[in-house]
Amino acid sequence: MSTNITYTPDALSASERRIAMGQRPLVVWLCGLSGSGKTTAAKDAERRLYSLGYKTYLLDGDNVRHGLCSDLEFTDADRRENIRRLAECASLMAGAGLIVFVSAITPTRELQALAREIVSKHAGFSLCYVDTPIDVCRSRDPKGLYRKADAGLIKDFTGVSAPFEAPESAELTLDTSKDDIVGCADVIVRHVLSSQIDLTAAAEKMRAAALEAGKAIMEVYSRDDFDVRLKSDDSPVTAADLAANRIICEAVKDIYDAAVLTEESEDDPTRLLRRWCFVIDPLDGTKEFVSRNGEFTVNIALVFDGHPVIGVVYVPVTGEMYTGIKWLGEKTAEKRIMPYDGGEPSAPEKIHVSDRDDHLIVMGSRSFSSKELDELLERNKDRIASFTVSGSSLKGCRIAEGKADIYYRFGLTHEWDTAAMQAVVEAAGGILRQIPGQEMTCNRPDTLNRSGFYILNKESSALK
Repeated sequence: MSTNITYTPDALSASERRIAMGQRPLVVWLCGLSGSGKTTAAKDAERRLYSLGYKTYLLDGDNVRHGLCSDLEFTDADRRENIRRLAECASLMAGAGLIVFVSAITPTRELQALAREIVSKHAGFSLCYVDTPIDVCRSRDPKGLYRKADAGLIKDFTGVSAPFEAPESAELTLDTSKDDIVGCADVIVRHVLSSQIDLTAAAEKMRAAALEAGKAIMEVYSRDDFDVRLKSDDSPVTAADLAANRIICEAVKDIYDAAVLTEESEDDPTRLLRRWCFVIDPLDGTKEFVSRNGEFTVNIALVFDGHPVIGVVYVPVTGEMYTGIKWLGEKTAEKRIMPYDGGEPSAPEKIHVSDRDDHLIVMGSRSFSSKELDELLERNKDRIASFTVSGSSLKGCRIAEGKADIYYRFGLTHEWDTAAMQAVVEAAGGILRQIPGQEMTCNRPDTLNRSGFYILNKESSALK
């Protein structure tokens, strides 16, 4: 390299590019014999990720040899240069924020390590070994290369007259002779989506933020008196709301490149440009807080493309901490006791909605009632075993843990009232929808839930 060349830093940081692209860049490098299914699996995976809104590109080894690497032959030196150019190109594309697939034979461990070394300086790298047996590759022979190699028309052909070294540390291993392309692509897609966020770590940090917010809330709650003022919508706000909001907003900014929508801060419309958004109610149930009945919660949700994927609901007075995670088709919901005063936390307990569709336990709001609800309950009184009231998101959490079955809320709420609870309920197997039955989404231009909503343990529990 010439000593007269100076590297020019990018105008945008990696974080700015991630935010703009709404994704974390990654290079998935598929290696394996000719005919193993590398490119076919990569195309299927790319198509599916693209349909989910991800920005992707596939660098196919053969295609690149028509242009970028058209001056190279298949000597050892040229093979190395081919991989170097592919890796540098993939690294630049990932630096722009793309999820990049590379399909190239990459026959030796030295070349596999070279690709990893180059890409890893600027982006995540995952090696995917497509370990399809050579007999299967030979029987497919889509380009007729094995026939030519067997006839001696192609020298140093990998797998025939040149060796292929299986990777020692591939992140993924596929075999298209055992699993069809759809199944192999599914493995790749799930791997890419998993790379976008560490859900376990994010949920743990969200719980820690909720716990710290709970401590601040209880400090105000324990006072003999505290100021209560009314906001423009006549809803009450206290020093506890504001303190908890500061704590949570500071904590979540380090969890992910996400926007923040919270009840107690001015709305930033640029959140609508983000795929990831935290939706926060630092003190849900301020009326319950003011009346000192203990039925208030801290609500934190992480939303992706409008859907809550993690929800944390904390009840400071009792120490109940509910967590719901929904991602890649998998759901898990749990409850643990985490005292705000530093007491020993309990082990997490898996929770699930009840299986009842008759003799239903109905939750009601302690602070809100309506004529519509009264009429609905009267029409279905023969299916109702009991009616119990509670404040804040506790109602949804009680349904999530099977202690109640249904809840109907007519009238206006905001998405920060429901987002975290929705994740917990749905992760526990329940249903939360708008009153007409439409899906409830989040991070919307209009934060009001104007149609009301309902929570069910199962479809058959719906009241008519």
